[in-house]
Amino acid sequence: MSSLVLTEPIPEALIRDFACDPHAPLEKVFEKAIDPSWPLYPDLWRFLDSLPVEAVEATLEDPTFIGMYGDSERLARLWTADRLLTDEVARRRLEQLALNSDPRAAMPYDAAALRGVAVDDEYMVPLAAFDPSSLERNGFRFTVCTTTAAPNSTFWLTRSFFQQELVPYMSVRLDPFLWGSCDIFRALMYKMIVYPKPLDWDGIGRLRERHCLEAHDPRDWEQVTELYWEPRDDGIHFVCEELPKRSRVAFAAARYLHAIYDPGSEKITHFDGALRIYNDEEIAGRQADHLWTAGKTGIRRKIFRIDEPIGRESFTLVAQAFFVWNDDLKGYFGDTLFPKA
Repeated sequence: MSSLVLTEPIPEALIRDFACDPHAPLEKVFEKAIDPSWPLYPDLWRFLDSLPVEAVEATLEDPTFIGMYGDSERLARLWTADRLLTDEVARRRLEQLALNSDPRAAMPYDAAALRGVAVDDEYMVPLAAFDPSSLERNGFRFTVCTTTAAPNSTFWLTRSFFQQELVPYMSVRLDPFLWGSCDIFRALMYKMIVYPKPLDWDGIGRLRERHCLEAHDPRDWEQVTELYWEPRDDGIHFVCEELPKRSRVAFAAARYLHAIYDPGSEKITHFDGALRIYNDEEIAGRQADHLWTAGKTGIRRKIFRIDEPIGRESFTLVAQAFFVWNDDLKGYFGDTLFPKA
């Protein structure tokens, strides 16, 4: 959808409404398109009717759409609208994250409900300042900044912080759009079972040189995950980055993780996850290099930071949750990395 030229812009009211709704956009488009009582029902249908014919035809040729919905022109318009709304909200989120304004004036940190919460220079707030069951404070509910276009992409990450009892050591970045009064911002529950599989920590601790891995998404060779372990003076560094497709760089950031393992204490002494926002030129240069030679290309915005040493099992669980839906890393953390001596 990134190259599509619309005959009419997406109505601003629709963008704002979808940006602040924790429900998946696809569910909402299908639901609201048959609800004349919804205040934005006329806006939605004006937008649906204005979609270019070529966009609808392209959707009708999409194998995923055909498998789910067949050849319905009406459903193709709903599907297309979902993709366009999702992309526009994701683009605006990255735009907000890329700003260098005063952290206290950035969304949502200027909300009255967050008065008294310390915001650091990386736009992070202590997780302990919120109700642990639902990220509530003063009658408002917040969300850890989403790492993909899906509004639930940090749900499992947030749960992993609580499950591993990391809250006292955690700082997180809040999503600029996904928050609101508890009476209208509904808490959602998703089910996914994730097990922290043990890596071969003995093998990692014995590393004397850098160990790099690269995996391409079999569905799209341009989408790649790279990682390396590297021994340095302060411990064994783990760095991992999931690069988006070049055609999606306006809507998708790279998910980036950094940790330091101390073999002596068997603890992770540093751990943070971030988004790296690239433009067209930067993503082309980044894809030409491996992660360990890429330098500080793009804009880096941290999503979480752990400020105290944590156990290795906690690291594995949080890392998997941060890269939710990345099958390469799901398999990686389940496999033995190094043969035992």
